[in-house]
Amino acid sequence: MRAPSRLILMAVIAVGILAVSPPSGTSARSSDAWGPSGDRQRAASAFIQAAEALRRSQSPAGYWRTLVTVGPVFEHAAPELNVFTPAIIVDLLSLVGKEIGLEGSLDRARDYLRREIEPTGLVHYHGDPGPADSARTGCEMPPDADDTSLVWRIAPASDRRALRAALDTLAAYRDGEGLYPTYLAEHAEYRCFYTQWAANGLNRPDVGVEMHVYLLLAKHDPAAAARLCRTLQAGMEADRLWVWYGVAPLLPLLREVDLARSGCPVAVPEHRLVTEIPGQAAYLTQARLLRRLLLNDEASSPEPFLHILREVARERFAAVSRTPPLLYHNDLAASPPHFHWSAEVGYALWLRLYVEVAHRWTGVLPIPAWPAETP
Repeated sequence: MRAPSRLILMAVIAVGILAVSPPSGTSARSSDAWGPSGDRQRAASAFIQAAEALRRSQSPAGYWRTLVTVGPVFEHAAPELNVFTPAIIVDLLSLVGKEIGLEGSLDRARDYLRREIEPTGLVHYHGDPGPADSARTGCEMPPDADDTSLVWRIAPASDRRALRAALDTLAAYRDGEGLYPTYLAEHAEYRCFYTQWAANGLNRPDVGVEMHVYLLLAKHDPAAAARLCRTLQAGMEADRLWVWYGVAPLLPLLREVDLARSGCPVAVPEHRLVTEIPGQAAYLTQARLLRRLLLNDEASSPEPFLHILREVARERFAAVSRTPPLLYHNDLAASPPHFHWSAEVGYALWLRLYVEVAHRWTGVLPIPAWPAETP
């Protein structure tokens, strides 16, 4: 079936702005709604804009690109294709895909991720590299524990032997503390890569990597997951575990919810959540507030939630375009440095918080009625 033109689609959406899906939760007066005057139409318009931004920026193959800079300021960014960012977006939105009208987009992203699982069961950060180039053997980026764990949890393939192979490889690299290194490759085999790209030639565990590995193991190897959980709970303060997120704590903060729900409550140290990276405070605030809602912490008023939603959506999400969320960086002891950003994760985080607020406080925020996606 041919998709409708964008003008027709937006007209249909506009008609649906005021058709609100009645969420469940604590009631609130309409005067408590979006903006000082309770401007529900502005809230619905922002909601649609964020969802449309995600829809427009997704490639036909199903991925969203990441932007990379050589410093911790968002300028002169270059696009990069990897499996990590699409997986994070799917993870944030999978439970609210229907409400935000993006079920089809999320399915396409899952299909893309599933295709990147290799016959070994492992996943490379940049996706399946295809046949090896013998001239560069050992210099290419190895498969890694982070993306392997994340993709198998977000978009698992039906090949159980490949999953078993991935779990066996992870187990083979587990150290004496129950931690897992980032890369699933021996130093001797990948000497060229480790020498050129890894700081001091090291293949270190990292807090975000461990969180993603834990979430996979919680489903398939509870004993290994329990051991990893204990090590994480005891070692979250340790500098040695903050390799890829040392000045980018947003994702570990978001992962607190998933670990707690899987039986491993951990807390990102407060000093890690103080950042000097421009523009990041608003994203950390959204992540903190989302954690409160998802873990059912006491929240008596919607106003702090509405305030941050209004601020981020101001001027058609100008701040998200100007300074997107900083997702992670390379080992800061390595050279050259690089920092990875994603406006799409910014929109996804905002949409997830919006929907969760609408669920908690009935009548505070409208959820527009969306037409079904067409191929």
